[in-house]
Amino acid sequence: GGAAASAWRGARPGGAALLHLQRDALRSLAFSSSAPLSLPAFEALRTSAAWAPVLRAKGFLRFAECGSYWLTLQMCGPRLEVTATRHRPGSGSGGGGEAERSSEARSSELVLIGGRRLDEAPVERW
Repeated sequence: GGAAASAWRGARPGGAALLHLQRDALRSLAFSSSAPLSLPAFEALRTSAAWAPVLRAKGFLRFAECGSYWLTLQMCGPRLEVTATRHRPGSGSGGGGEAERSSEARSSELVLIGGRRLDEAPVERW
């Protein structure tokens, strides 16, 4: 954590790393929402052509259709893993502590990594 994490965030790719990023043209998108999401809308996005460039996805998602359950989504290539829990992963035991009442604990977060055709517009409309 601490100093190593802040150093990593502040690092700028250079030399071979910059050439690698330019050649492979990987992009990342981060999405968050404080409102419960629509599961049918997410499935429509996930099965659409807009999802084709996604190589990896990870997130903690709260859907209106799932009540008090949180879904942890992890996708790498064709492998998709979804786990349901009664509380937001990483927020403690779900006992209603301060962290759980914060807006951060109520928000869904999803990070996508993909090729150069990864477009934020369909994700923002979702």
